[in-house]
Amino acid sequence: MYSLINWVIETLNATALSSFIMGNAWFFPMLEMLHFFGLCLLFGSLLIVDLRVIGLAPRVPLSRVEIFVRVTLVGFAINIATGTLFVIGDSDRYLVNIAFWLKMGVIVLAGLNTAWFVRRIRPQIDAGLEGAALSADARVVAGASLVFWTAVIILGRMIPYVEE
Repeated sequence: MYSLINWVIETLNATALSSFIMGNAWFFPMLEMLHFFGLCLLFGSLLIVDLRVIGLAPRVPLSRVEIFVRVTLVGFAINIATGTLFVIGDSDRYLVNIAFWLKMGVIVLAGLNTAWFVRRIRPQIDAGLEGAALSADARVVAGASLVFWTAVIILGRMIPYVEE
């Protein structure tokens, strides 16, 4: 496995895109700002939806906060794009970093949690169910979402400080 990672690192480092990302003083910091902006969109909007599903602000209909799901998707798309460019540009740092791989694992868990939300909880919201009428797993899914995305943020912040 180690040799595969080395091969990927060498291959990415040899690309013109990697040279561009790391060779321009302004580009990597711009990516970091965009990544942070995407994270704000993602987590901020997700916080509104998840806290409402958990039961906060019960007078606000769930159908009204669901618009924030689209904002979450925009933030996630920004973070996928910028995160991919981070890895291409600085693969030496990311692909050998345990915090990076843990972050990717938690993102997979968050994705599975989201799939459960879309399959099991969203139909309840679409049917007009609110508060206590939602299934018990709705609050569990929303709470897990908050835990997963908080862990993603923490692990992302650890990446610069964790070495091989």
